[in-house]
Amino acid sequence: MTLKAAHYRLREPGALRLAAIMADPRWLRPRPILSWVIEHPEGLMVVDTGERHAAQDLGRHLAAADPLTRLFIRQNFRMQIDPCAELGAQLPALGLSARDVRWVVLTHLHFDHTGGLNFFPDAETVVSRREFDGHRGMPQGAVSSLWPPGWRPSLIEYASGPYSVFPGHHALTRANDVLLVPTPGHSYGHQSVLILDHDVTYALVGDAMFDEGQLQRREVAGIVQDIPASRLSLDLIRRFVAAHPTVLLPSHDPDSLGRLAERRVTSL
Repeated sequence: MTLKAAHYRLREPGALRLAAIMADPRWLRPRPILSWVIEHPEGLMVVDTGERHAAQDLGRHLAAADPLTRLFIRQNFRMQIDPCAELGAQLPALGLSARDVRWVVLTHLHFDHTGGLNFFPDAETVVSRREFDGHRGMPQGAVSSLWPPGWRPSLIEYASGPYSVFPGHHALTRANDVLLVPTPGHSYGHQSVLILDHDVTYALVGDAMFDEGQLQRREVAGIVQDIPASRLSLDLIRRFVAAHPTVLLPSHDPDSLGRLAERRVTSL
């Protein structure tokens, strides 16, 4: 996925951020669209489902989307996705089956995170209620025409009380070692996934920031729905990282896979 410079970094005045992205002629280097597969004793889980090869032709791919969403995505994204890179092809290469996935957790509903939903007809899909209701009322980057027919996700409201610095959380597993925490701002109800693994936490932070450097610089991305909420989420994640050894895994960070392989924690 290739984005514009104004998409990556907020340009002032913030109220004109979408116009700045539309007008920006500067394209950055391609970035990955990462999905995560977690093998857990309570069941196989996937976090975000990436996109499909069909997204390379955004005009045809988004033909049934609302006009404003279609216009914005077509003018501000460039997609290059090989069929073998789709999640449906990647799982068998890992010796796994999509039919065995118990949970699909979506950090948010933007099109590049939900394109592979059709690969998982038997899984329970988990989304924050605020995210689902927001996009159902006014879609901003979500394309419901691409969702599976009759799709009914489980909606989370973080009823389990605060966790560390976060104001609420939802324990996905009975072992309380996979937690969903609210990190809104990039979208209505963006959430992050914390995997507690003894001496380290793996933080699957979706698009709360585009890469580790943005967290370290406390830099808000250009494509955020709510600037104050995004900045607050960045600050909460910074506080969490400062208090807990954390392997930070944003969805579009080229260095995420290296940090994962090395179990390299983020420093501020």
